[in-house]
Amino acid sequence: MHVLVDGVFFQLNNTGIARVWQTILGLLAQRSDLAITLLDRGGAPDIPGVNRIAFPAYKAADVAADSLLIQHMCDYLKADVFTTTYYTSAVSTPMVLMVYDMIPELFDFDMSLRGWMEETAISFAQRFLCISHSTRRDLLQFYPEIPADHASVAHCGIDNAAFGVRSAEEIQAFRDRHGLDRPYFLFVGSRVQHKAYKNSDLFFRALEGMQGTDFDVFCVGGEPEIEPQVIARLPDGVRAHRVSLSDYDLSLAYGGAISLVYPSLYEGFGMPVIEAMASGCPVITTHRGSLAEAAGEAALLVEGTSVPEMTAALTRIQNPEEQSDFRARGL
Repeated sequence: MHVLVDGVFFQLNNTGIARVWQTILGLLAQRSDLAITLLDRGGAPDIPGVNRIAFPAYKAADVAADSLLIQHMCDYLKADVFTTTYYTSAVSTPMVLMVYDMIPELFDFDMSLRGWMEETAISFAQRFLCISHSTRRDLLQFYPEIPADHASVAHCGIDNAAFGVRSAEEIQAFRDRHGLDRPYFLFVGSRVQHKAYKNSDLFFRALEGMQGTDFDVFCVGGEPEIEPQVIARLPDGVRAHRVSLSDYDLSLAYGGAISLVYPSLYEGFGMPVIEAMASGCPVITTHRGSLAEAAGEAALLVEGTSVPEMTAALTRIQNPEEQSDFRARGL
């Protein structure tokens, strides 16, 4: 079977979705019954066993023409199946669509913008693979015309070469490189979003009211500078750092943290939660969207709207016995 994959997400961003697809493509390429061709719109990785072809960059204003061009490539290569790393579509070649979340629909994004390609891709796809049961429920709610047996679920997994328990010496060397000379809470990803669904403000508002603090805040990824309103809310003596890290160094950051704080109000899955747990890091997160599904009984779950509740969770997780318990549960 010849599978054509649109590597459009590698052009658009370098977040968890890109990491998931790079791993998936490497695994698919090992199957003797599959031939994999990847359309490289820019930034696509070189994966052994995957045939990579240069392809025009995606432009939101050209959705219809883009679908036709993809179909021409499917026809030319005699592809049996088309799939995409994001919401692009072929016209007539059988299509499997991986569905990550329903954030635009749930949070009232402007669906008239042509950058939201979900509706086009969903209308052309014959089968759907959702990354959580939560996402599948949302997909079938918003698109009831999809037969329920056409939507399957497969959870995201961990690349253990990148995320795992590191030695105390490695973690200490990482801390020394980044000036992390005190305990620290870890925040991963964007701190500012449309409709604020990542809910970072809850974390920083909870910090504002804490007393007797002997910790710092370490932010990985997200916006290039920590926002002034975040800095202003930090208690006296608490420092905030922001860096970009490789996956391996992110695993070290997880391993040295008091806890990952991930207060999102909705996720299609929540990769940082399982990355942190695989790295031996306790997790504070909410029960919203797929997060409780991803975390199971291994995270300290909060409701996600109460500052006192978040403050209590931050205080509780600093207890060494609680840290040890949640670390063991996560692993």
